[in-house]
Amino acid sequence: MDQLKEAYERMGLPEDATREQLDDRYTLLMRQTRSQQRREPDRAEEIEARFAEITKAYKFILDEENRKSLEELNQKRYGKYKKLAGTAEKTDHFFRYYKFHLLGGIAILGILVYIAISIFNHQAEKERLAKLPPVDLSVMFLGSYFNPDGGTDVKPIEDAILAQFPEWKRVTVNINYVPALDSNNPQDAAMLQKALLVLATERPDLYIMDKNAFDWVGNQGMVRPLEAEVNGELKALVTPEMLLKGVDEEDGTEHVYAVDIMGSKLGEEIPVLKNEMYAGIREGTEKDANAKLFIQRYLEASK
Repeated sequence: MDQLKEAYERMGLPEDATREQLDDRYTLLMRQTRSQQRREPDRAEEIEARFAEITKAYKFILDEENRKSLEELNQKRYGKYKKLAGTAEKTDHFFRYYKFHLLGGIAILGILVYIAISIFNHQAEKERLAKLPPVDLSVMFLGSYFNPDGGTDVKPIEDAILAQFPEWKRVTVNINYVPALDSNNPQDAAMLQKALLVLATERPDLYIMDKNAFDWVGNQGMVRPLEAEVNGELKALVTPEMLLKGVDEEDGTEHVYAVDIMGSKLGEEIPVLKNEMYAGIREGTEKDANAKLFIQRYLEASK
């Protein structure tokens, strides 16, 4: 329980905080972290390490809530036995264990084989990645984006982008699904938490978002302002309706954070189910020039 108390203290919340308060607090801390990294780039690693501890506390609280939910489920199942509830639960587990004892042994053997294969595959994957050229651009699709076949293979998407940029040798893609923010579906709430953790750990160079995802985190220091570009080299390629703006919560000023590239013919070649495509560049990326080139080439190919 002391560890749980410490986790809540690290999050800056009381122990009776709701799940919604917990998620909102984590989002706020992530935004503040990205903003501080932007202001103090020389301390970026130190700030990131501190945020990693916050993420650890956040995940610990979620795990603890799941454990309590399991205990409540067991209470409903065995509570009718009152003082004998513990004995009933142990008896139930005993018969379950020995009923499937043989199957359990087979499963353990299967797990050991799986671990051995996984280690081998992991080593092979490390060797394969070591032989690959450096990444020219990493892209995260953030929002309601799906593979046409319903799978998770992103290689066709990476190949499609590489075909559009023959001067590049390697592109990586990540699809991070964000459900509707006003949904009351528990599954959507879990997906939102997953998306939040992915955002906290993955650092792509370019975000392609829908409006829902941008409203969630787009103007919270995740992507950088694009005024210089839309008033410079991109000026002839954009209209005011194509600019996605937000207000910087630190100074209250409005900025352009993303550009609508949905009208690009190149977007039609990307094998992703989509309704909107707003492109924004991650604050602090080392591939800033390639991210700008991506946006510019897509805008030049507008219908």
